[in-house]
Amino acid sequence: MSDRLDVLTAIYQSDRADRSSTLTVSLATMGAAVTYLVGTIAFYDKLDLLGWAISLLPFPLICVLAFQAQMVNLAGVRARSILTLEKALLDAVEPPNGPRLDRAVLGVTASERASNPHTAARWQRSATLIAYLGVGLIDVLYVVLMLIKAAPHLSVWTAAPATVYGVLLVLVALAWHHSVTNLDFSAVGGP
Repeated sequence: MSDRLDVLTAIYQSDRADRSSTLTVSLATMGAAVTYLVGTIAFYDKLDLLGWAISLLPFPLICVLAFQAQMVNLAGVRARSILTLEKALLDAVEPPNGPRLDRAVLGVTASERASNPHTAARWQRSATLIAYLGVGLIDVLYVVLMLIKAAPHLSVWTAAPATVYGVLLVLVALAWHHSVTNLDFSAVGGP
């Protein structure tokens, strides 16, 4: 039994470290995206010098949105793994007839209950939705703004990047939907 606990503990620690790294990468990526957005908006009146290439400016932000969807999905997968490992570890160390630990206030279960959009309190869930929907809305508005700015240089060809961005945004929205759905741990007895 001790070898099994050692293996589970090692996997648990690895998953926790990976989850922390994922959050760090996600925050750094969002910081870069905000810097890019602010930088291009700051030079909005000079963008006409780029001509038709203005229509390419939204692409990096759409890539960041897609990457963030992957990060949320990965966070969900890791959280599911950590919750499963926490349950196995607690089952192994709790005495069969002794007092039971309140698992709702321990480890990732506690943080998932507090911040997961499927289990968080109503106000926290609202804040999460504002954050994620706000980022999506800002990106969509940025695409529209840049296409309007590029329109005089592209004429009727504005429809081409508009269509491409529309398709990409739908694909990213579907990925986000899957990622958020993947955060629902009710099927595994999670938070």
